[in-house]
Amino acid sequence: MSVQASVVLATARTFLNDDAATNWTDASLFPKFQQAHNELQIKLRRAAAPVMKNYYTEQVAAGAVGFATPPSDLVAPIQLWETVNNGAISTYALMTECDPLPNIIPPGPAIVYWAWVEELVTFAVPATTAIRQVLMRYWRAIPIPTTNTQLIGFINGELYLAPRTAALAAGSVGQANEYGVLTGIAEASLTEVILSNRGRAPQAPGTSTKP
Repeated sequence: MSVQASVVLATARTFLNDDAATNWTDASLFPKFQQAHNELQIKLRRAAAPVMKNYYTEQVAAGAVGFATPPSDLVAPIQLWETVNNGAISTYALMTECDPLPNIIPPGPAIVYWAWVEELVTFAVPATTAIRQVLMRYWRAIPIPTTNTQLIGFINGELYLAPRTAALAAGSVGQANEYGVLTGIAEASLTEVILSNRGRAPQAPGTSTKP
């Protein structure tokens, strides 16, 4: 389970030698923490960490050229599949990503082709005869905390977030050396944070498996 933002802020103050919050209050650290949180999300997506992936299913109406209610945490799609309305998992067919989308005349009973256009999943042509059920696997955005009681959303994420928050704080007041050292501490912990958020991986008894 991930920790509250308050844990990150308290640890960041320790790195800054300000445990009493004399110079760095929660309010002054929070923008730096939120920047570090956004950076970590990008790094975890680049590492293909499972925590950054999600699934979404929608019944796409005949004639639709996109999702009616795309997920609010959508960053970018990974893959799409389609089947008949209320179709079983075994009946899903992988859709084809194209850029640009092909010009298909006349439209058929399936959607088949899709593209990521101006941050929208767009279909080449709408299915003409019936509702199609579309399943999307996508990169998601984890909510960035706005209060110190909210969870950060990453297992062991504080290992990166605390020193990186402290680094951004030090850099904001011209402490270049401290910025570099603290950023190095954050980057050195990144591998462990990625491994903590990789999801379960099969391994032989008595062994430790790393991707």
